[in-house]
Amino acid sequence: MMAMNMQTQTDFDVVVVGGGAVGVMLALSLQRLNYRVAVIEQRAPCFHSSNPERVVALNYGSRCYLEALGLWDAVLATGLGDIRHIVVSEPGNRGQFDLHAGPSDVRAGQSASADMDALGYVVEMGALLEPMYQALHDSDIALISPACVESYTVADDGAQVSIQLRRGNERSILTAALLVGADGSFSQIRMMAGIGSYGWDHNRFGLVASIRCEHGHSNMAHECFRSSGPLAFLPLADGRFSIVWAATPAEATALLAMDDEAFMTALQRAAGEPTIKRLGAIVDVSRRASFALELSIAKSFNQARMVLVGNAAHTIHPVAGQGMNLGFRDVQALVEVLEAARKQQQNGYCDPGQAILLQAYSENRRADVAAVAGFTESMLHVFGSAMPGMKWLRGLGLAQLGNVPILADLLLKQASGVGQIPDHLAVELESKRGDKQPVEKQTWRRKHERA
Repeated sequence: MMAMNMQTQTDFDVVVVGGGAVGVMLALSLQRLNYRVAVIEQRAPCFHSSNPERVVALNYGSRCYLEALGLWDAVLATGLGDIRHIVVSEPGNRGQFDLHAGPSDVRAGQSASADMDALGYVVEMGALLEPMYQALHDSDIALISPACVESYTVADDGAQVSIQLRRGNERSILTAALLVGADGSFSQIRMMAGIGSYGWDHNRFGLVASIRCEHGHSNMAHECFRSSGPLAFLPLADGRFSIVWAATPAEATALLAMDDEAFMTALQRAAGEPTIKRLGAIVDVSRRASFALELSIAKSFNQARMVLVGNAAHTIHPVAGQGMNLGFRDVQALVEVLEAARKQQQNGYCDPGQAILLQAYSENRRADVAAVAGFTESMLHVFGSAMPGMKWLRGLGLAQLGNVPILADLLLKQASGVGQIPDHLAVELESKRGDKQPVEKQTWRRKHERA
């Protein structure tokens, strides 16, 4: 890691504000293109486990990108919960829909892919960040932490951006060709740029906890849709589940105030009898925590010499666990735009802050973000509707969805992320893996070409 003297002005090609998983992944990716990169993080990184555990769901597509960066084996070694099956249900209603990373029987209401070892993976945030930061320390990337950005300005000629930093009582200025806001849902960079957002407060809280059930999880995730919001069970490496329970403010307040026994009883009731019959009784629960649920999409993903990625650009409902995966795809898209432009330069250098490149990135990401946000919001609306006949229609849909292969395959591709794996990444990983484990992107292409 490059040493920094905070009292001097230092030039970089790219300065990334935000040292979370998305920001660090972007920094590591840009260094592979030989850009001079700095990462500014407000807090010193912490990799310790918390109570309850702070976990993220990574789909198979995100795993492929981590693998291409040489990070996957280190993340895998920390211990992951494999999501090999996903069961979607509505407590108190008929029907369910199953997704499997293995042989399928469409007639049984299932959809599957035989080439993926898992549809996704559940990992603690610290366990994901630690190998990323190790790679950061082993690189020439400058990590400036703890530090905060006080302001930034674009030069009059538009050729660079100046970032005013504060670290303790010291202040300094960094200059760069491109400033990246990867600093989360309450992005300072987005606010400094004066970029507003579309969206709304869901008037719901996500209650999180870790639980242990009698029968374990068998590498199975459950998504139980309730009228007040979904309840997700995500498998952890040690056989427990991490839960995310969307609840009204009053319901969340009551649940947080309950003792463990009362909470476990309420959770079993909310999950529904079929789900609890499969899991067994809930026998242990961690501490609980909660966070507000909202939809927020930046009105612009870029300005002069600045671009937004991850939650700084879009924060979506956690249903279907797509938030981190969407941020990783931001990274892929930005890197692909810069790499393509770089190959066209005779001298091998590409100015990463060119307006045309940043606009190309923004246009690329708009469609994917809109599709994911539209999907998650539609699911919430459909399962939250109390219109006459809607419950019957939902039950019919869950029971019959597996009999419509096109829709079942579409949901599988969305859940696993295989539909968003870039062709060049699929080819690269096919070459690395040989015949041991084909990349699913290739399998999808061959299957649909035959159809």
